[in-house]
Amino acid sequence: MRSYLLILLLFAIPASVDLAIIRREGKRERMIYGLKSFLWMVVGSIVFGWVMYILR
Repeated sequence: MRSYLLILLLFAIPASVDLAIIRREGKRERMIYGLKSFLWMVVGSIVFGWVMYILR
């Protein structure tokens, strides 16, 4: 059985790191932006999955 949550986390980590490096200048700003984008990706995907499950 595949763990889609694990796959999501393995995608969200490098994607949020890349976005933080590209979009922010200082170390503190990069850390905050990377954490926020990681949380948005994970929480948004879980919420969207539940909405799709309810609407089916």
